Amino acid sequence: MASVNYHSVLRKRVFISGCNGNLGQKFAEHLLQTKKYDLFLTDVHPESSIKHDKMTPRVDYIPADLTVQSGTWMRRLRRTDYVVHFAADNSASYPDSTWNQASNSMDISFNLLIQAAKARVQRIVIASSNHVLGGWKESGGVSLKEDGSNSLTPDSGLAVGTLWVGGNTMLDSTAYAVPKFASERLAHSLSKAYPSTSFIVVRLGWCQPGPNKASTLTFRRVAMPSETSPEAGGSMLAKPGRGSTLDDPVLLDKWFQSMWLSNRDFCSLFSCCLEIKLPSSCEGFAIVNGMSANSGSRWELKETRELLGYQPQDDSSEAVDSNRA
Repeated sequence: MASVNYHSVLRKRVFISGCNGNLGQKFAEHLLQTKKYDLFLTDVHPESSIKHDKMTPRVDYIPADLTVQSGTWMRRLRRTDYVVHFAADNSASYPDSTWNQASNSMDISFNLLIQAAKARVQRIVIASSNHVLGGWKESGGVSLKEDGSNSLTPDSGLAVGTLWVGGNTMLDSTAYAVPKFASERLAHSLSKAYPSTSFIVVRLGWCQPGPNKASTLTFRRVAMPSETSPEAGGSMLAKPGRGSTLDDPVLLDKWFQSMWLSNRDFCSLFSCCLEIKLPSSCEGFAIVNGMSANSGSRWELKETRELLGYQPQDDSSEAVDSNRA
């Protein structure tokens, strides 16, 4: 892969961790299409999967283990304007990660965030997760706010980890969610210690690999072999009508559909995060939700729109209804 032309003074430089993953690859290829930025791309794999014009001088791929605080990746941070952090150790079992994977993910995040802050980069954007508030999944009718609203906002009470049923197994994302939450808190502390660097945390919804169509947002399609009892060898999920996402597959589908983030809206959202000037009231740190404009969703996008100028274009309910028609 061609190296970055370091003499290019017209383009800002963006460092993307986890560039071979679902989100990292989508955003890197989007930025290449804009032709606005030079890219430092890093991933633990020896080769990059990013599609780009082989003649461009704007891409520098750096294979690196971010659990190790040494090497080229640290030197590149000194030449970086913006860091976008996607990397984590969860590819094999996301989001049902092990605690060993959680430990690695924390090392990756802590090392990168600390080193980037020390390098005085202008902005660090962190891909956090809806799983930081996943414990509210079963509280659909419960008021979470003084005004009686049950909306999930960036300042909703923490409920780290999500429980859901996959086939015959109860799954728990707590080990996946804890490193996300820990990274949020570290970023908040670093924003005080390094005021020249600002931080934006995005609690992402569901952005599927590949085309990421709303019509494929049915959890039952991949997790429910049937709707019979576990004793009969089928799914633990009961038939519709029980009133909980843990035993009503229709409600479970709605929960995941309400968190959809289309590819178009994902790229738009993270592009907004790069250069938007945060108001002084944020004191260099902001947390926002990252979903599309899904009708009936409990995930509040008011802060995302107002702070970042985000204008989501897609709605999972429209796409799902169109597919059923």
